[in-house]
Amino acid sequence: MSTVQIQHWKAAEQYRASFDLEAAKREYHVLLSDPDWVLPASLRLGAIALDSGQLQDAVAHALAANGAREPDPVLLEALCRLLLNVGELQAAIGCVMDPSVQECTDPAVLLGLGTMMAEQGLSDYALPLLRRARRFGLETPELNYLIGNDESYAGNLDVAERELEACLRAAPDHAPAHRALAKLRRATPGKNHLVRLRAAASRLGENHPDAPLLHYALFKEMDDLGNVEGAWAALETGMRLRRRQVKYDSVAEQALFDELMHVKPAPGPDVDGMPQPLFIVGMPRSGTTLLERILGAHGQVADAGELRDFTVQLRWCCNKMGGPHLDVDLARAARWADLSRLGDRYLAHTQWHANGHAYYTDKLPTNFLNIGYIANALPQARFLHMVREPMDVCFSNLKELFADAYPHSYDQREMAVHFRRYQALMAHWHKQFPGRILDVHYDALVTEPETTARAVLKHCNLAWTPDVLEPESRGGTVATASSAQVREPIHTRFLGQWRRYESQLQPLQEALGS
Repeated sequence: MSTVQIQHWKAAEQYRASFDLEAAKREYHVLLSDPDWVLPASLRLGAIALDSGQLQDAVAHALAANGAREPDPVLLEALCRLLLNVGELQAAIGCVMDPSVQECTDPAVLLGLGTMMAEQGLSDYALPLLRRARRFGLETPELNYLIGNDESYAGNLDVAERELEACLRAAPDHAPAHRALAKLRRATPGKNHLVRLRAAASRLGENHPDAPLLHYALFKEMDDLGNVEGAWAALETGMRLRRRQVKYDSVAEQALFDELMHVKPAPGPDVDGMPQPLFIVGMPRSGTTLLERILGAHGQVADAGELRDFTVQLRWCCNKMGGPHLDVDLARAARWADLSRLGDRYLAHTQWHANGHAYYTDKLPTNFLNIGYIANALPQARFLHMVREPMDVCFSNLKELFADAYPHSYDQREMAVHFRRYQALMAHWHKQFPGRILDVHYDALVTEPETTARAVLKHCNLAWTPDVLEPESRGGTVATASSAQVREPIHTRFLGQWRRYESQLQPLQEALGS
């Protein structure tokens, strides 16, 4: 490295530290002419572009950095983080699989990369990194929790339980571990964690940011045990505390739904002959994970899980920064989106999930918002819309604490308002795109699985196979709130579950109306 280049780097870093970003960018751009400096300079330029709201520039710099990858685990960790921040998941996985990372012995780097993979729901990549972090000397309650949580997603419940218990022995008030343990198995009179959960909730108090987790865990276990009054008291407290933490703008949500009502069919690109996505949409907790497990048992289908790519690529096409879900600003910008480019970019970023199969699932429930954009950008795409009885699905949302989504789900009336908006939007999509959306009723799926599965396969142009009727026999990772339930045989246990709480759910029932 020449002295001149080092001087440019130092100058750029000084400008960046003093927030003179234009001067910093000029210095970093000078360094791009030297192959030895492309990776660090591109990382910095990508970060500046992100902070400035220039998504397309951020993606370009991230991919340039990826093209100049070096066998340096520390730099690859930084690169992986930038790639994930701009929605380049496949390239980020490439960083994790780099030989230098596979040979890395730095537990901090391994933990950082493992945590990033875990946050993406990629347990198959996260677990080896987290285990190696332990092998090379890291032993913390948080590592126990991360491994335990991912082992539960992988279906290794005994291992998960050991790790979570180890976490709690070292950190008795680790609320995420308490909740993960509560969700791991059904509580019984002989085996439950109520005493420990109540003690932890008392120690933390209601003002602790993790307090809602403990009350949701208490609800789960008391609900399992049939203690309706105690369970509801815990859930009501959990919802109240969580509602205080989240921001929910009902006016902005209504503006989004109003905007989507103006989306009409438009000509799109022809993508026949390529691996095709099957979109599973609907309300969260409506049975989308079960349907994906059923479809994934078909020999021509790869189940890819909850992909964030469509909204990410819509944001790229509109050069509009934001979160993983559609919002009204993005919807308004999408009026002028290049549909052909949007479809091409979505496929380019997701077809690797097919892994040799003709079809792959994309089961992000909130893609119900994107149906108009998806249908126009991908004219061959098919939609499977999970429909569940309103009280059942709304109650199922209320009793789930979501990490970073669905802020309407912590108040009964707000939940009902959102549900009615969703119903109206789905009616609009059916009218605009007749024949492309199949309503799959959860009640029918669990009471008449063969009849319903046959209709699903027919809609997707797939031949019948009885393999789809035994989704519990499949292995693999399930990184959703339903990870434990979908490993069971198809059952009807969750039908009408809300009725145990009918008197407590009167506000929801009244707000839903007829």
